[in-house]
Amino acid sequence: MAKFLKVVSSDATNPEVLIGIDQITHIKRDAANPNSEIEIVYGAATCTITFTGGAGVAVDVLKAFNSALTANPGGIVSTVGSPLVSAQTFVGGATDGRMLIDDAAVYVTYTGVAFA
Repeated sequence: MAKFLKVVSSDATNPEVLIGIDQITHIKRDAANPNSEIEIVYGAATCTITFTGGAGVAVDVLKAFNSALTANPGGIVSTVGSPLVSAQTFVGGATDGRMLIDDAAVYVTYTGVAFA
């Protein structure tokens, strides 16, 4: 099992944060902002992770964190993935065997990490 969770964030102050797995008691959706924040609880302290995507991806974000906790046996760091918010779309039909992308896929962005 990995020893640290790595969260890559768009926050310029904390672009990459490592959280010790052995201290985590549980991970949950934030009570006040369940569609944009999750809390990692360790002992008497918490780490709040803010993300984009809204209500439709909040459970997927929680699953990504839980998957990272159980992944990477024997490794040191397990990186938390970014769930899909909206899939890419295509323009019309195929042109010469190619499909032209109209809108790129959008993934969850972790925008902040705060310890308390």
